Amino acid sequence: MKLHTKLTLGLVSSLFAVSLATAANSGAKMGPYHAGMDCNGMGIMSGDMKMDPVARAQQHLIELNAKLNLTADQQPAWKTFSERVNDQAKNMVAIRDQMEDNDQSLPKKTAPERMAKMADFMKDRAQNMARMADAVKTFYATLTAEQQATFDKIQMSQMGRKQ
Repeated sequence: MKLHTKLTLGLVSSLFAVSLATAANSGAKMGPYHAGMDCNGMGIMSGDMKMDPVARAQQHLIELNAKLNLTADQQPAWKTFSERVNDQAKNMVAIRDQMEDNDQSLPKKTAPERMAKMADFMKDRAQNMARMADAVKTFYATLTAEQQATFDKIQMSQMGRKQ
């Protein structure tokens, strides 16, 4: 066996062992109700991420609409885009609810069953993100250069990044 293959296997084995040890540590549980952690099963949440996804989406759409100063000709594209954003927010609520349900059922499943379930969640999330990316691309194409710059700045700030 080649040296780089041995090193890769060793690294993967080590990471797997560490993840098993961490999962076995009863004091290291992470879940939506673990004291000291603000986690909903999908990752650490902060700021307005704790807000209901539908309410947060509505807030972002109101702010975006106000800053873009859309023309009458752009309104149909805005309507389609905002509907897609709202659909995405509703999908996020459904996924969050499924994740919370799985907090109860996943420990009873085998490791391969848990991994398959998580892979399914990730596939669904990726499909939703791809649809959202298409909606952004379509709407973005209707904007002027100035509106696009505004959209870029707002979108980056909503992702928690400064531009």
